[in-house]
Amino acid sequence: MTLTVLDQFAHQKDLYPHHTALVTSQHTLSYQQLDQLSDKLCGLIQHQGVKPNDLVPLIAHRDAELIIGVLAILKAGAAYVPIDARYPDKRVQTILDQIDAPLILTSRSDILPDDTDKPLIAINTLDKLPHYPRKTTTVSASMTAYVIFTSGTTGAPKGVMISHASLWNLIHCHNQRFAMSCASRSSLMAGISFDVAQWEIWSPLCCGATLCLPDDDIRLDPHALLENFAHHQLTHAFVPTVMVPEVLAAPQPDNLNLQYLFTAGEKLSPVDLQGIPYTLVDYYGPTETTVFTTCHLVECRRRNQPASIGYPVAGARLFVLDERQQPVARGQAGELYITGPSVAQGYLNAPELNQSKFVRLPTLCQEVLFRSGDRVIELDNGQYQYLGRLDDQIKIRGNRIELAELNRVIQELPEITHVATRVIHPESAHSKRIATFVISQEEPDNLKTKLRQHLKTSLPDYFQPNFIEVLTHFPLTENGKVDLNRLTQDLETRLAAEVMTPSEALTDTQAAIAAVWSELLGVNDIRPQNAFFDVGGDSLLAVSMITQVSRRLGIKTYVRDVYEYPSLNALAAALETRRHAQPSDLDREPSQVLQQDIQLPSGWKISAPCNDHQLSAPQLILLTGATGFVGAHLLAELLRTTNANICCLVRGRSPEHAGQRLLDVLKRYRIGLSEHQLERIQPLAGDIADTHLGLLDATYDALCQQVDVIYHSASAVNFIQPYSYMRRDNVQGLQQIIAFAAEHKTKPLVLLSTISVYSWGQRFTGKRVMYEHDDIDQNLAAVSADIGYVRSKWVMEKIADQAAHSGLPVMTFRLGYATCHSQTGVSANYQWWGRLVETCLQTGSAPQLRDLYEGLTTVDYMTQAIAYISRNPKALGLKFNLIHQHSNNLSLEAFFQRLNNSFDLSLKRMPYPEWRAQWEQDSNAPLYPLLSLFKDNVVDELSTVELYQDTYIFDNQNTARFLRGSTIEEPVFDKAMLARYLEASFGYRPLNA
Repeated sequence: MTLTVLDQFAHQKDLYPHHTALVTSQHTLSYQQLDQLSDKLCGLIQHQGVKPNDLVPLIAHRDAELIIGVLAILKAGAAYVPIDARYPDKRVQTILDQIDAPLILTSRSDILPDDTDKPLIAINTLDKLPHYPRKTTTVSASMTAYVIFTSGTTGAPKGVMISHASLWNLIHCHNQRFAMSCASRSSLMAGISFDVAQWEIWSPLCCGATLCLPDDDIRLDPHALLENFAHHQLTHAFVPTVMVPEVLAAPQPDNLNLQYLFTAGEKLSPVDLQGIPYTLVDYYGPTETTVFTTCHLVECRRRNQPASIGYPVAGARLFVLDERQQPVARGQAGELYITGPSVAQGYLNAPELNQSKFVRLPTLCQEVLFRSGDRVIELDNGQYQYLGRLDDQIKIRGNRIELAELNRVIQELPEITHVATRVIHPESAHSKRIATFVISQEEPDNLKTKLRQHLKTSLPDYFQPNFIEVLTHFPLTENGKVDLNRLTQDLETRLAAEVMTPSEALTDTQAAIAAVWSELLGVNDIRPQNAFFDVGGDSLLAVSMITQVSRRLGIKTYVRDVYEYPSLNALAAALETRRHAQPSDLDREPSQVLQQDIQLPSGWKISAPCNDHQLSAPQLILLTGATGFVGAHLLAELLRTTNANICCLVRGRSPEHAGQRLLDVLKRYRIGLSEHQLERIQPLAGDIADTHLGLLDATYDALCQQVDVIYHSASAVNFIQPYSYMRRDNVQGLQQIIAFAAEHKTKPLVLLSTISVYSWGQRFTGKRVMYEHDDIDQNLAAVSADIGYVRSKWVMEKIADQAAHSGLPVMTFRLGYATCHSQTGVSANYQWWGRLVETCLQTGSAPQLRDLYEGLTTVDYMTQAIAYISRNPKALGLKFNLIHQHSNNLSLEAFFQRLNNSFDLSLKRMPYPEWRAQWEQDSNAPLYPLLSLFKDNVVDELSTVELYQDTYIFDNQNTARFLRGSTIEEPVFDKAMLARYLEASFGYRPLNA
């Protein structure tokens, strides 16, 4: 009898070699093709050192490469560790740190982790990689098949090891019970890091069926999903519990062939099954018992039957025990203990946790039992009813969250001394909320903003608390413990007191927006003062939200509106104003708002001139923005070309933390420094927009006296957020730098600006050339309608000009686009140009955009020029357009034509609307988060990107004159450099490179 899913897959491949195994929007693979591709990958990873019983991490999206990867890993006798590519880098690294992996697999080249010394293989480049014969290995039922990482009670992710025997036991039982056969067609809906996905993958592949992977934009839309099920003639499909009511309520397509709809992940609320032609199956099970433990064939809940998770499946035996681990009477609540062939092998590298969770109770049975932590009741009919968790492990919108992990990350902020987190309304899947209480002396609103930003960079979006309460102390119980019940009651009392008065009742516009928020976020009590991001929204949901609001209200809504008008009442008021205004153009930032921000610090003045040696031979440099792409390379160049020590101002909890951030960035961008150079770096943990740069007074005063010159590279870079979001870091940050420059001794300021301060001003000025000395005021009409980042950079340059007129020695470098490093090919993954190139490579096309110039150059040319020119005191008071001469300046169309000519890529030039239509509905497209740049009407029915056509010719006479006599030359984007760029930045290796 077959004892592993791998054996069963091989059997199906022999029976049905040409049967379709896998269908995505990009690929259709037969069993034979899937077998051959996974064989090739298996041979490759074996050659790289993968041995039986190794753990191999697979960072992936829901794509064909994921399936190829898991097959290849199992064929090598190893176990796969699926890691969702959407996880933050920090969480991915935490998982990788627990695995002694010989290498790391990724489904696509654009998700290669930065901070690893392990070999990396991107499966989508498999056809470009060498072929090595696969070595035959013996895979036994007792070996580990996969490891799923969930959040543990210690706060850190813990790996659950599942054997081949347990996996096959589940798949075999499921396929038999629900008539899975070679004629079946089923879905892969779950996120790849969840255990449900493993069942979805192996169930069809073990019976010769077809596995269909819907795209993410379809997966989250009930109407589109049902149409997709019908189009692909799916017979078996899965949806998360939260989507079940919407799927059942949606129109059921006439050609729907669905026999079973499975769900799991949350407690299922009563549903109406009248007129539904398929069976709804509710599965329940912890990860530690191989996905599913019980199964319930759902009936129409209007009959008022008790909620049930059904009967045990796959040989599971269930025990309901009290706190003394003794059986309770039927009908009484207790903790669920599970035994049987599907119990996991245990947690990875966690002996103490294994001892507490995988227990032996000889008086009950001889097998190991898993202690689930779930409260259940055994009903009179032998079914089980789920009541909830004994601890604080929760699921929200199908995502499993450990509150201890959330608390652990929150406490990383030094401003927070204590934290407690509680679930509000845990009995309801739709109104379940996370409330976090912290003790801090920080101003509450500032702390909340800082905390949410910290969580976004450390944990998945779904970990965000719905409520954050900043307190000066916690109430305590009589035993001296934090009184969580009191905290929760106080919060609910305050929320109840905010009952809307008649004047606060929702207007029609507010109600329409609130309905969209409720549908997207599963939150019912939206109030006028609520902000989208504070009730569970995130940047991707914002794109979906504004689309639905636009459709529902018939008022054009933009992604920037979510940031500009974050609360419900502010957004509704803005849209009402827009309803009665000219509909074609996006709101402008009033020019007076920008001009009012052009201010020097109060009482600021220059006391004495600087010394030329401060530029030509500095002893101590202050560099901001060293963790950015340009800033990191500028740090290396200043270390190479001066003897100065360099103080780097970096956000961090401590100088050590700031220093580690710098080292991580240098490694990410492949910047090698000698030990001596590293010793000259002095990390400063601070915040550029805070008073005294967020430093201790003594440290600040010492720097004011010792620093010779300032290189200001720091800048918040975001192409969606409005000016109000950019203002703090960019405008206020520069004002703090200028204050520092004049304190104690005058320090020259080298400001890194951007050619974007010219915006698309040619539409207003009628000029063709913009000279370095031209006043940028003439472009204000365009700037005021441009993105918030451009507005903030324009204000920054005007402030620097004002400081220069008042005596501060300043030189300004307006940067073009740092496409890559000419030798390494490395680029910044947070910029829009890289997303554009990747999208064009994926679609096989490039947009027709007339004379659009980004000032493409290389980061090493930029930083060499800055370091060289800035040491010349004669450069003070001048502006430098740091781009190529116009004859060498590549336009967007010329760049892609050069790619075509160099590598025969055959990128098709397409009219802009048709090109955009290829990806604007695909939430996985690299450019999707920046859709508003390409779609929102700004002026004359044109988007921001379209307005940048017919760009100015940028004069760079100052740059050319000051570089004369040096060895620094404008780089050429030749075939060799472009090949390095494509491979290092996108994992794309052209065949004729």
